[in-house]
Amino acid sequence: MTKRIIRSVLSLSILSVITSVSYAAEEATAGMADPVKLETIVMTAEEQIKQSLGSSVITKEDLAKTPVKNDISEIVRRMPGVNLTGNSATGQRGNNRQIDIRGMGPENTLILVDGKPITSRNSVRYGWRGERDTRGDSNWVPADAIESIEVLRGPAAVRYGSGAAGGVVNIITKKVTNETHGSVELYTNQPEDSKEGESNRVSVNLSGPIIKDKLSYRLYGNFNKTQPDAIDINKSINSTAAGREGVKDEDVAARLAWQLSDAQTLTLDAASSRQGNLYSGDSQLNADAQANAILSALYGSETNTMYRDSYALTHEGEWDWGKNKLIVQYDKTKNKRLLEGLGGSTEGRINTETDKSTSTLDTFRVNGEVNIPFDFYVPQNLTLGAEWVEDEFKDDANTTVGSSGSTAGLDAIAPTDRSSMSSRIASIYAEDNFKLTDTTDLVLGVRFDDHDKSGSNWSPSLNITQKLGDYFTVKGGVAKAYKAPNLYQNAEGYLLTTNGNGCPATIASRCLLQGNADLNPETSINKELGIQFAKDNVNASLTWFRNDYKDKIAAGNEITASATTNAGQIWNVLRWENIPEALIQGLEGSIGLDLGNIRWTNNFTYMMDSKDKSTGNPLSLVPNYTINSIFDYDLTDQWDVNFVYTQYGRQKSRSYAENRIEAGVGSGGAADAIQATSVKSYGIAGINTGYKFNSQISARVGISNLFDEQKLRDSNSNSQTYNEPGRAYYASLKYQF
Repeated sequence: MTKRIIRSVLSLSILSVITSVSYAAEEATAGMADPVKLETIVMTAEEQIKQSLGSSVITKEDLAKTPVKNDISEIVRRMPGVNLTGNSATGQRGNNRQIDIRGMGPENTLILVDGKPITSRNSVRYGWRGERDTRGDSNWVPADAIESIEVLRGPAAVRYGSGAAGGVVNIITKKVTNETHGSVELYTNQPEDSKEGESNRVSVNLSGPIIKDKLSYRLYGNFNKTQPDAIDINKSINSTAAGREGVKDEDVAARLAWQLSDAQTLTLDAASSRQGNLYSGDSQLNADAQANAILSALYGSETNTMYRDSYALTHEGEWDWGKNKLIVQYDKTKNKRLLEGLGGSTEGRINTETDKSTSTLDTFRVNGEVNIPFDFYVPQNLTLGAEWVEDEFKDDANTTVGSSGSTAGLDAIAPTDRSSMSSRIASIYAEDNFKLTDTTDLVLGVRFDDHDKSGSNWSPSLNITQKLGDYFTVKGGVAKAYKAPNLYQNAEGYLLTTNGNGCPATIASRCLLQGNADLNPETSINKELGIQFAKDNVNASLTWFRNDYKDKIAAGNEITASATTNAGQIWNVLRWENIPEALIQGLEGSIGLDLGNIRWTNNFTYMMDSKDKSTGNPLSLVPNYTINSIFDYDLTDQWDVNFVYTQYGRQKSRSYAENRIEAGVGSGGAADAIQATSVKSYGIAGINTGYKFNSQISARVGISNLFDEQKLRDSNSNSQTYNEPGRAYYASLKYQF
């Protein structure tokens, strides 16, 4: 404990030094008549890493030509190494798909907005097998407010700390302007199948000066409503209710940018968003809404609503010696939802029409860094940084097991104040970009994280770029990635129960799963090696990647204690545990042709391995390969046409039984045993065209899923775990000034 306190104080001390060094340097150089400037300046380590093969950029032009209904995950999924999956390999909550990079799962994809992490999904309850009833954090910023999206994968991403083991999606919003500019965009999406929910949105942006060249502002607002799928959309295949839920989003945000001097800017950001679902009947175990009066009565209403308020203050400076950046950020997320079951077959199922509870997540984050270019044997650019993150979470609804009902009396194994959870991570990091030769760049990095419960972790990294002649470049990297246990996994007051069917196959009686404050962090060694070819109008690459995953956190199979209820019932206590090893391995490739008015980009991902080595089950339900192709043709300066095609390979389900009912020894016997199934390969095509009537008005119309390859979730959630919507028609109209 003493060592942790010393490390935490050290981290804060370093952060204080970093935030003040820019001002000290300014005073020190104020009296110098002729400040020394380096003749050779190399790019920062971060900029160099973003040129790795594990990096992709989506521009505002890409967003305009392939518009999304609401969530940017719709376009991010077309990048190499990216798919959309549920939060676990069980198939439960399968329609709530999120960004999954290199098969590491959504929980290992870190979402940033202007470099600031967004972690509101952590306020949603974490299920026995890793399920979360969440849409993720990729739709807090409307598409029309985005300048670009950076997607970093593998070793290129690990410098961002906990939660970036798979990759990072950094949403860059549009900058403030020194002239008054604005836009209004209307969008509609109309499915051909009347049982699929339609979508409509309106977005407004405004930016301009308050004091010319000194103080500027930016405002944006967004409203989106997507209707839920019909409750009986899967009735034709005798499935339980499994349609996609609807969503109603409302977003407002403001930015003030103050030019303190030629070298300094101060930016204040404030945003408020509300995301409410429109219920379609789905539940964690896919209960039949038509057979349940409560669920049927709730169709189309909001059963859960997320409120997120975010505030951030950013200081940036450019000096003779380098650059500095300091971010102070505070986020509050309120997760308001109807009460759900916490045991066995009722886990995740709504059990009341009226009673709602609100869990609250408060996140405070401070990050400061400096970038210092210098010459020492070779040109270098050194980055030094520190970060402090505190989470305070209160959840009254999901910490009640043992206080009432058949499990009353289990309070003895849990803390008195169960509902309060917290975590603290203090971090320092350093990266140095060495310009070894005109053809060789080397980036060395190391990050130290100290978590108040799981202890400390060192994460070294190495990325190298080597040019081979005029056209070929070899790029590679290796890094240790890190993820701290989530709040529920660490909380000893978070309890889940099962009367037996949900127990491991070796345990025949009641089981209780308890949070574990002594978990180790998850770690992985991420490696990639690839080659790039660039000549004239052609750009191509091929990359091999491998992630050796250690200490992944999962529900334990070993009895650690027993507990007795007031009624004398005995429960076997299991805990969240670190499982030994897992492996993810694959290939990514791309080839692009740019002829000016014709651009054709293609990429593919092939998953060679994705498995928990202790069971053989996949870590994520992703296709064994994915191919994306985008053809963009500018017919004139005003008129363009865009064709998009994606081919998904076979998707295999889990085959190893993780509990008694899946092993065929529960109450259903062999009828309930897990069946190894797969989804056949299929392709989705789309086409659209856009026209600029003048400098202010533009429009776009298109068809998604052109050949109507609709896929409906089947009754066996181990295979087709989600609905792939059928053919739909969309249109947008934009006015800007």
